[in-house]
Amino acid sequence: MHLQEIIVCPVYSSEEPIFQELMQAHHYLGALPKIGNTLWYVATYQNNWQALLVFSAAALKCGVRDHWIG
Repeated sequence: MHLQEIIVCPVYSSEEPIFQELMQAHHYLGALPKIGNTLWYVATYQNNWQALLVFSAAALKCGVRDHWIG
């Protein structure tokens, strides 16, 4: 396997149920809903899903923490 053969692309809405099934089966937190600004990506090798990537803007929901920090 060569690194240039790995393709990372966004998860389409039609693929979200598969993404959620895999998250539920393999992630310690299970499947989590999209909340706020969230991006889901899948890394593929020879058209087979190899890894799931999730990026969320959790900092948008930290007003109480920010107030406490000052």
